[in-house]
Amino acid sequence: MGAEDRDRYLDVIEERVERDQTGALWSLRSLAAMDQLSTREMRLRALTEAMLEQQRSEAPVSSWALATFGRPASWSQSCRTVAQLVPTDLFTVRPDDLVDLAASVMDWRHIRHVPVEDNEGRLVGLISHRDLLRLLAQGLLSRSAKEVTVKEIMVRDLVTVAPETPALEALSIMRQRKVGCLPVVENGRLAGIVTAYE
Repeated sequence: MGAEDRDRYLDVIEERVERDQTGALWSLRSLAAMDQLSTREMRLRALTEAMLEQQRSEAPVSSWALATFGRPASWSQSCRTVAQLVPTDLFTVRPDDLVDLAASVMDWRHIRHVPVEDNEGRLVGLISHRDLLRLLAQGLLSRSAKEVTVKEIMVRDLVTVAPETPALEALSIMRQRKVGCLPVVENGRLAGIVTAYE
């Protein structure tokens, strides 16, 4: 390796150390800054778009600004339907499961809503963080939590959408109906859940 190449690479390393930013740190910090703003899929999409854009600028990674969500027009064009928003790793409970299990799932997964399915896999209800707080406020948890089942507090009258529902329409439905989430149902089966918070 020639002296010119050596100096160029050492300058890159020195700049990364001085600015405390490598490619990996930039990715982690960008994701952390976008946390809670949208779904995991949307954060990864924004990260990838920002990475590609900054690579094309040929600026050194040590000088990259953290990734952010694009303009609303760009977001609405890239996420046209709820199918593009919903996570695929769903956790559900059954009506006869204990409320304690639903609360534990919410805690483990850092989520606010857990769908309730019957033994055939059909969506029959939803239990939310708010339902658990209401249960606590009503003093029902004075009974042993081992006695309270999901079916006793789950919401049965659900507002649902189909995977092909436009994303902006789903957001409008949530605002109009004052709900924090919309189960996505396809052929009678739960395909995902769109939420305002997760």
